[in-house]
Amino acid sequence: MSYQVKKEIDKVDWEGHFMNKDSRIKWIYTREKDGAPITVMLIELAKGITLPDHRHQDQPDLIYPIKGKATMYIEGEGEFPLKPGMVVMVPPNTMHAVRNVEETVLMYNVFAPAIPYKGGEKR
Repeated sequence: MSYQVKKEIDKVDWEGHFMNKDSRIKWIYTREKDGAPITVMLIELAKGITLPDHRHQDQPDLIYPIKGKATMYIEGEGEFPLKPGMVVMVPPNTMHAVRNVEETVLMYNVFAPAIPYKGGEKR
């Protein structure tokens, strides 16, 4: 096993989100930085922002909201409230977005296999 088995999330730096400058990401595990076979990240979306429509060609996107409220869009499902207490699994190659962030959203995202690391400025 070549990657770190455990990490303290508080010691992972926040970085600017590559899709929205007013949001940020903690890249907890990545192939490039850790040799991990998956990508695990913590994402914070500021009130009022949108993560635009996008898709991941080869990976499902597992989303676990920890706090906040927003609207999630998934191609073929439409829009629905994104809130704590739910888990969302977006299939590979499926358009999806997070819109209308009403309260700052904090969520875990997991991709398997790993997506490419797209680091931003430290925040």
